[in-house]
Amino acid sequence: MISSYQAALEHMSRARNKDKGRPMKGESWRLFEDGDQYVVKLYDREVGRFHPDNTFVFSLDGRAAYSIAQSLSATMHRNLPFRWARMSKAKYCVDHTNNIPVTQWYAHFNKPTNAPQVYNGLAFDMFTGKCLNYKPEHKPEIDKDRRKAWLAASRAWKRKLRTMARLGVFDTLIADEAADRTPYDMRVNWGHDYHLDILYNAIKDGDCNTDLLRKLVASMYTPWQPLSSDDVYERIEKLLASHSTELRQRFGVFKGE
Repeated sequence: MISSYQAALEHMSRARNKDKGRPMKGESWRLFEDGDQYVVKLYDREVGRFHPDNTFVFSLDGRAAYSIAQSLSATMHRNLPFRWARMSKAKYCVDHTNNIPVTQWYAHFNKPTNAPQVYNGLAFDMFTGKCLNYKPEHKPEIDKDRRKAWLAASRAWKRKLRTMARLGVFDTLIADEAADRTPYDMRVNWGHDYHLDILYNAIKDGDCNTDLLRKLVASMYTPWQPLSSDDVYERIEKLLASHSTELRQRFGVFKGE
């Protein structure tokens, strides 16, 4: 573990090629030298920097961390004196191990005010483990009219899907997918902006066209787990819940976003 600026300096002093950095303990974690700072990267994504005043400053916000969040949660404490935890989708908090009980460390994050939310520029004093620039969680102002529009559109769209599920409409699509499976690299990843736009437009317009339903089924189907019309509907509900923030942003629910 590299727990201070001095430790980073000593670790990098043994690098064979400083331009390529030096491996840390966790897989794909590397330390690089940048002037008088030492940069920590995971999968080539900059996590943060050790500064000469013995502070560590995070370079990630929630969106930038999203694709590597699982690795950050599982292996950060092996490389840096921090623990990383999920708050909600694309929102994470982090704290120095000096502030966290050794046993049942995860309980520390149950109370939101115990640890700061990660943002680009979040700094810690590595002597004491104290956060130097804590910011309360940002709570956007809600546009009530746009929120009503979102709720009305999403509920109406889900009612249509619920009716289709009761009539067994998805069963034919499930059978088609089982007979001719969509290649893995052709399946929709609903977390990508392009596909979220498709989902948003479908909800806004009340559109339940067959091509959209095929994409939904294909993204859920696995040959080793039976899938019914009711299962498809339940998973669509979970899909909307997991991407609720992004969809509400597209509906203009949050003022200024």
